[in-house]
Amino acid sequence: MQLTLEQARALDALERNGTLVGAAKALHKGHTAVLYALKQLELQTELELLDRRGYRLALTPAGQRVLEGCRRLLDAEHALIATCAELKSGWEPSLRVVFDGLLPSLPILRVLGALREARAPTRVHMSTEFLGGVEAAFLRDEAQLMLAVLAPHTSALTSYALAPLRALLVAHRDHPLSRMRRELDAGDLAEHVLVNVRGGDPRLALSTEALDQRSTVVLDDFHAKREAILAGIGFGWLPAHLCARELRSRELRVLRFAAGSEHVFSPRLYHRRGPALGRAAERFVRALATRD
Repeated sequence: MQLTLEQARALDALERNGTLVGAAKALHKGHTAVLYALKQLELQTELELLDRRGYRLALTPAGQRVLEGCRRLLDAEHALIATCAELKSGWEPSLRVVFDGLLPSLPILRVLGALREARAPTRVHMSTEFLGGVEAAFLRDEAQLMLAVLAPHTSALTSYALAPLRALLVAHRDHPLSRMRRELDAGDLAEHVLVNVRGGDPRLALSTEALDQRSTVVLDDFHAKREAILAGIGFGWLPAHLCARELRSRELRVLRFAAGSEHVFSPRLYHRRGPALGRAAERFVRALATRD
C-alpha cells in the first residue's frame, strides 16, 4: 500500500470543509483533482471511505478511522518541515558531549535542560567518563564536545577554560590518619589503603603520586570512592564539591600531608577545529566557559 500525502490532505480537507468544492478551495486545487485523490486512496486501502448516498460526500466509519492515520501523517509532515527549518537556522542534528565525572554535573545538565525548554531540535547525547577515559570516549564516540580535567593528547582542538576544580586529600574522622596530631609524611600514608578511581594518570600531578603504597582500591567512579572513604576503608582525593557537606559536619577531615593536601585543577572544554559549532554546542560553551 502506497499512500501519498496528497491523498491524506484530500481526506482531511473533505472532513474539515464538508464538501468537495470546499475541500478543493482549501487545497487550491480543482475539485476533480481532489476527487481523483480520494478515489486513489480508496483503491490503496481497499476500503469504502466515502458514503456517496446523500447530497454530500460523507466519511464512512472506515473513512473516519483512516482519517485518523492520515492526520498523523500530516502532523509528522508539519513536524519534519519545522525541524528542517530549525536545522537550516544553525541547529545541529545531533550533539555528543562527554564530560569528566570529577566535574560538577549540575551546571552541565542545566544546559541540557535549557535546550529542552527552548525546544531545540538537536538530539543531545551525554556520557560520563573519568580522567583518561574522557578523551578515549571523545575519540571512540566521535563526540563534538569534551569537558576534561586532563589535557588531551589529541591535537587540533580548540579549548575554553572551565571553572577551577579543587580536590582534597581526605579520610573519615575515625581513620587512624585523621587522628594523628602531627603533619603526615609519605611513610604514614603508605601504611594505609589508598582509594583510587580507574583512569588515574600521572598528568594529575598529585602529591601522592610517588607513594610506595602497600594497598590500594580502584573503583569505577568518585561516588563509590566517596562511599569507601566514608566507610573508613582508606583515604583518597575527592573533588571539594562532592565532600563539602561531610567536611562541614567533620565526618571527613582533610589530611595534613606534608607534600600537599589540596590540588586545584584547570579543566577545559574542547572541540575539534574546523566547521563552526552549531547552536546547541554554542550554548554549552557560553554557559560553561570562563575567561582564560
